[in-house]
Amino acid sequence: MIVLGINDGHNAGAALVKDGRVLAAVQEERLCNEKNFSGVPRLSIKEVFRIAGVDPHETSVISVVSLNRTYAPLKEMPFKVKAFFRISPFVHSHSFSRLYVRFLHKYRPMQELYRIFSEMGIEGKEVSFVEHQDAHAACAFYSIKKKRALVFTSDGAGDGLSTTVSIGEGSRIRRIASSTYYDSPSNVMYSEITRFLGMKPWEHEYKLMGLAPYGRSKYCINEVRKIVRINPKKPLEFQNTIGACGAYIQPKLMRTLAGQRFDNIAAACQSHFEFLMKKWVRNAVKHTGIHDVAFAGGSALNVKANKVIREMPEVDSAFFYPAADDGGTPVGAALYSYNRFCEANGVKPKREEIKDIYYGMEFSDDEIKDEIKKAGWGRNAEYIENIDEESGELAAKGKIVARFAGRVEWGPRALGNRSIVADPRDMKVIGKLNFAIKQRDFWMPFALSILERRMGDYLKDAKFSPYMIEAFDTTEKHEEVSAGIHPFDKTARPQIVNEWNPGYKKLIETFEAKTGVGAVLNTSFNLHGFPLIGTPDVALDTLKNSGLDYLAIGNWMFSKK
Repeated sequence: MIVLGINDGHNAGAALVKDGRVLAAVQEERLCNEKNFSGVPRLSIKEVFRIAGVDPHETSVISVVSLNRTYAPLKEMPFKVKAFFRISPFVHSHSFSRLYVRFLHKYRPMQELYRIFSEMGIEGKEVSFVEHQDAHAACAFYSIKKKRALVFTSDGAGDGLSTTVSIGEGSRIRRIASSTYYDSPSNVMYSEITRFLGMKPWEHEYKLMGLAPYGRSKYCINEVRKIVRINPKKPLEFQNTIGACGAYIQPKLMRTLAGQRFDNIAAACQSHFEFLMKKWVRNAVKHTGIHDVAFAGGSALNVKANKVIREMPEVDSAFFYPAADDGGTPVGAALYSYNRFCEANGVKPKREEIKDIYYGMEFSDDEIKDEIKKAGWGRNAEYIENIDEESGELAAKGKIVARFAGRVEWGPRALGNRSIVADPRDMKVIGKLNFAIKQRDFWMPFALSILERRMGDYLKDAKFSPYMIEAFDTTEKHEEVSAGIHPFDKTARPQIVNEWNPGYKKLIETFEAKTGVGAVLNTSFNLHGFPLIGTPDVALDTLKNSGLDYLAIGNWMFSKK
């Protein structure tokens, strides 16, 4: 059974799942080079079939994320749309949310998707709609080996809801609690404080998390606590206590947080968010007696909160889906529909535990060579058979190397195939990366890629964490990797590297042989404001417009020296 999963909203993309296994998944931004692209993922829908080598006619079901979508103003749509009404920020009851998810999919604009289906010859296939939070929950539960787990979703909003608690058992996910978008700790607190601090909500929350360790929460924690809390009468739900939502919150924040330092505000926001997540999980564990937990939704990208949850004595195991944000929902929608389709047809669904998540495009050396010729860079390229060893040696010499190899990573983290690597011992590299290449805010930490057999050398209570979605305290050897950890709290957000990526593993092993350090600094290969690079032409253009020393693209090495 083959299911095409589609997210045509925020961070759009497509995925192809066959008998419970992900064959291909691509975010549209990696193909159009527009960060967090919202709309119909025309390119990625077609690309996942090409990657998987599957004829579109073999599709069994098309699974679309969210029951209602108004991703563009009606006047901007190039076709006539049957529309219902837009949601007022004042309408936030659970009864309305149930109405919303039950009926509004009938008025969902689908014309553009249907045009694509027609072009591909799959217009007659069954189309199912998966509620936004169900798609998140499916990502989390169907990706783990556990046959019974507590499943949490938390984000800003999706189909009227923001958080859910469910029990995953067998092939079923049964929801036991939910909160509306009006009561979302991510929406009414974290994103709105991100906006209050002059950053972009729904995109720059990670900057607030990176800033938080620089501040002291005690100066304004009481004010932040007044925004949202756990509902005292319904301990698995959240409750808006500031009495406003969206832009209506900003005037209240201006009054309550006026005069506070921006780093102290960030610290208080992160501290209260961690408190809320910890209490929420504890309440759910107590209510159900289930001690294995799985998370998805944009909030699960908060690695510091994930660390707090993982370390809770009530939690036996914790899993955080690596593409936790909306970009991961095409996989969730496809997995959800696959399990429901099997159930309806009396078939036992297959289940495959998540491993590597290199689900995207891959380019041959010949394809890359053609792009090099188009760009007129032929004289700058050298073909190297053992390119990963060469890259590791260059990093050991203090050079900054971008690596473009293999299939594109799924999710927001660069996991070696579209990464910039450097010597983690060299603190000077931070300035060069920030200002000459990444153009990032000075306070943002970088990450580490660590060999699995060396993770205990650098991480306290180390566990296999291959997706760069969990944080760890570091050992006394943190000075060996000081450029890749947070300078204030000495935590690391690592990618543990094993045989899932043999080429990248070889690069780090070569660096280790030269330096004795079993890790490299890793940051995403892109310029600030652009998505993780997906295609060779964008990689070459980024080299041209940055301060990179070297680019290893396939087996071709470029040097600007």
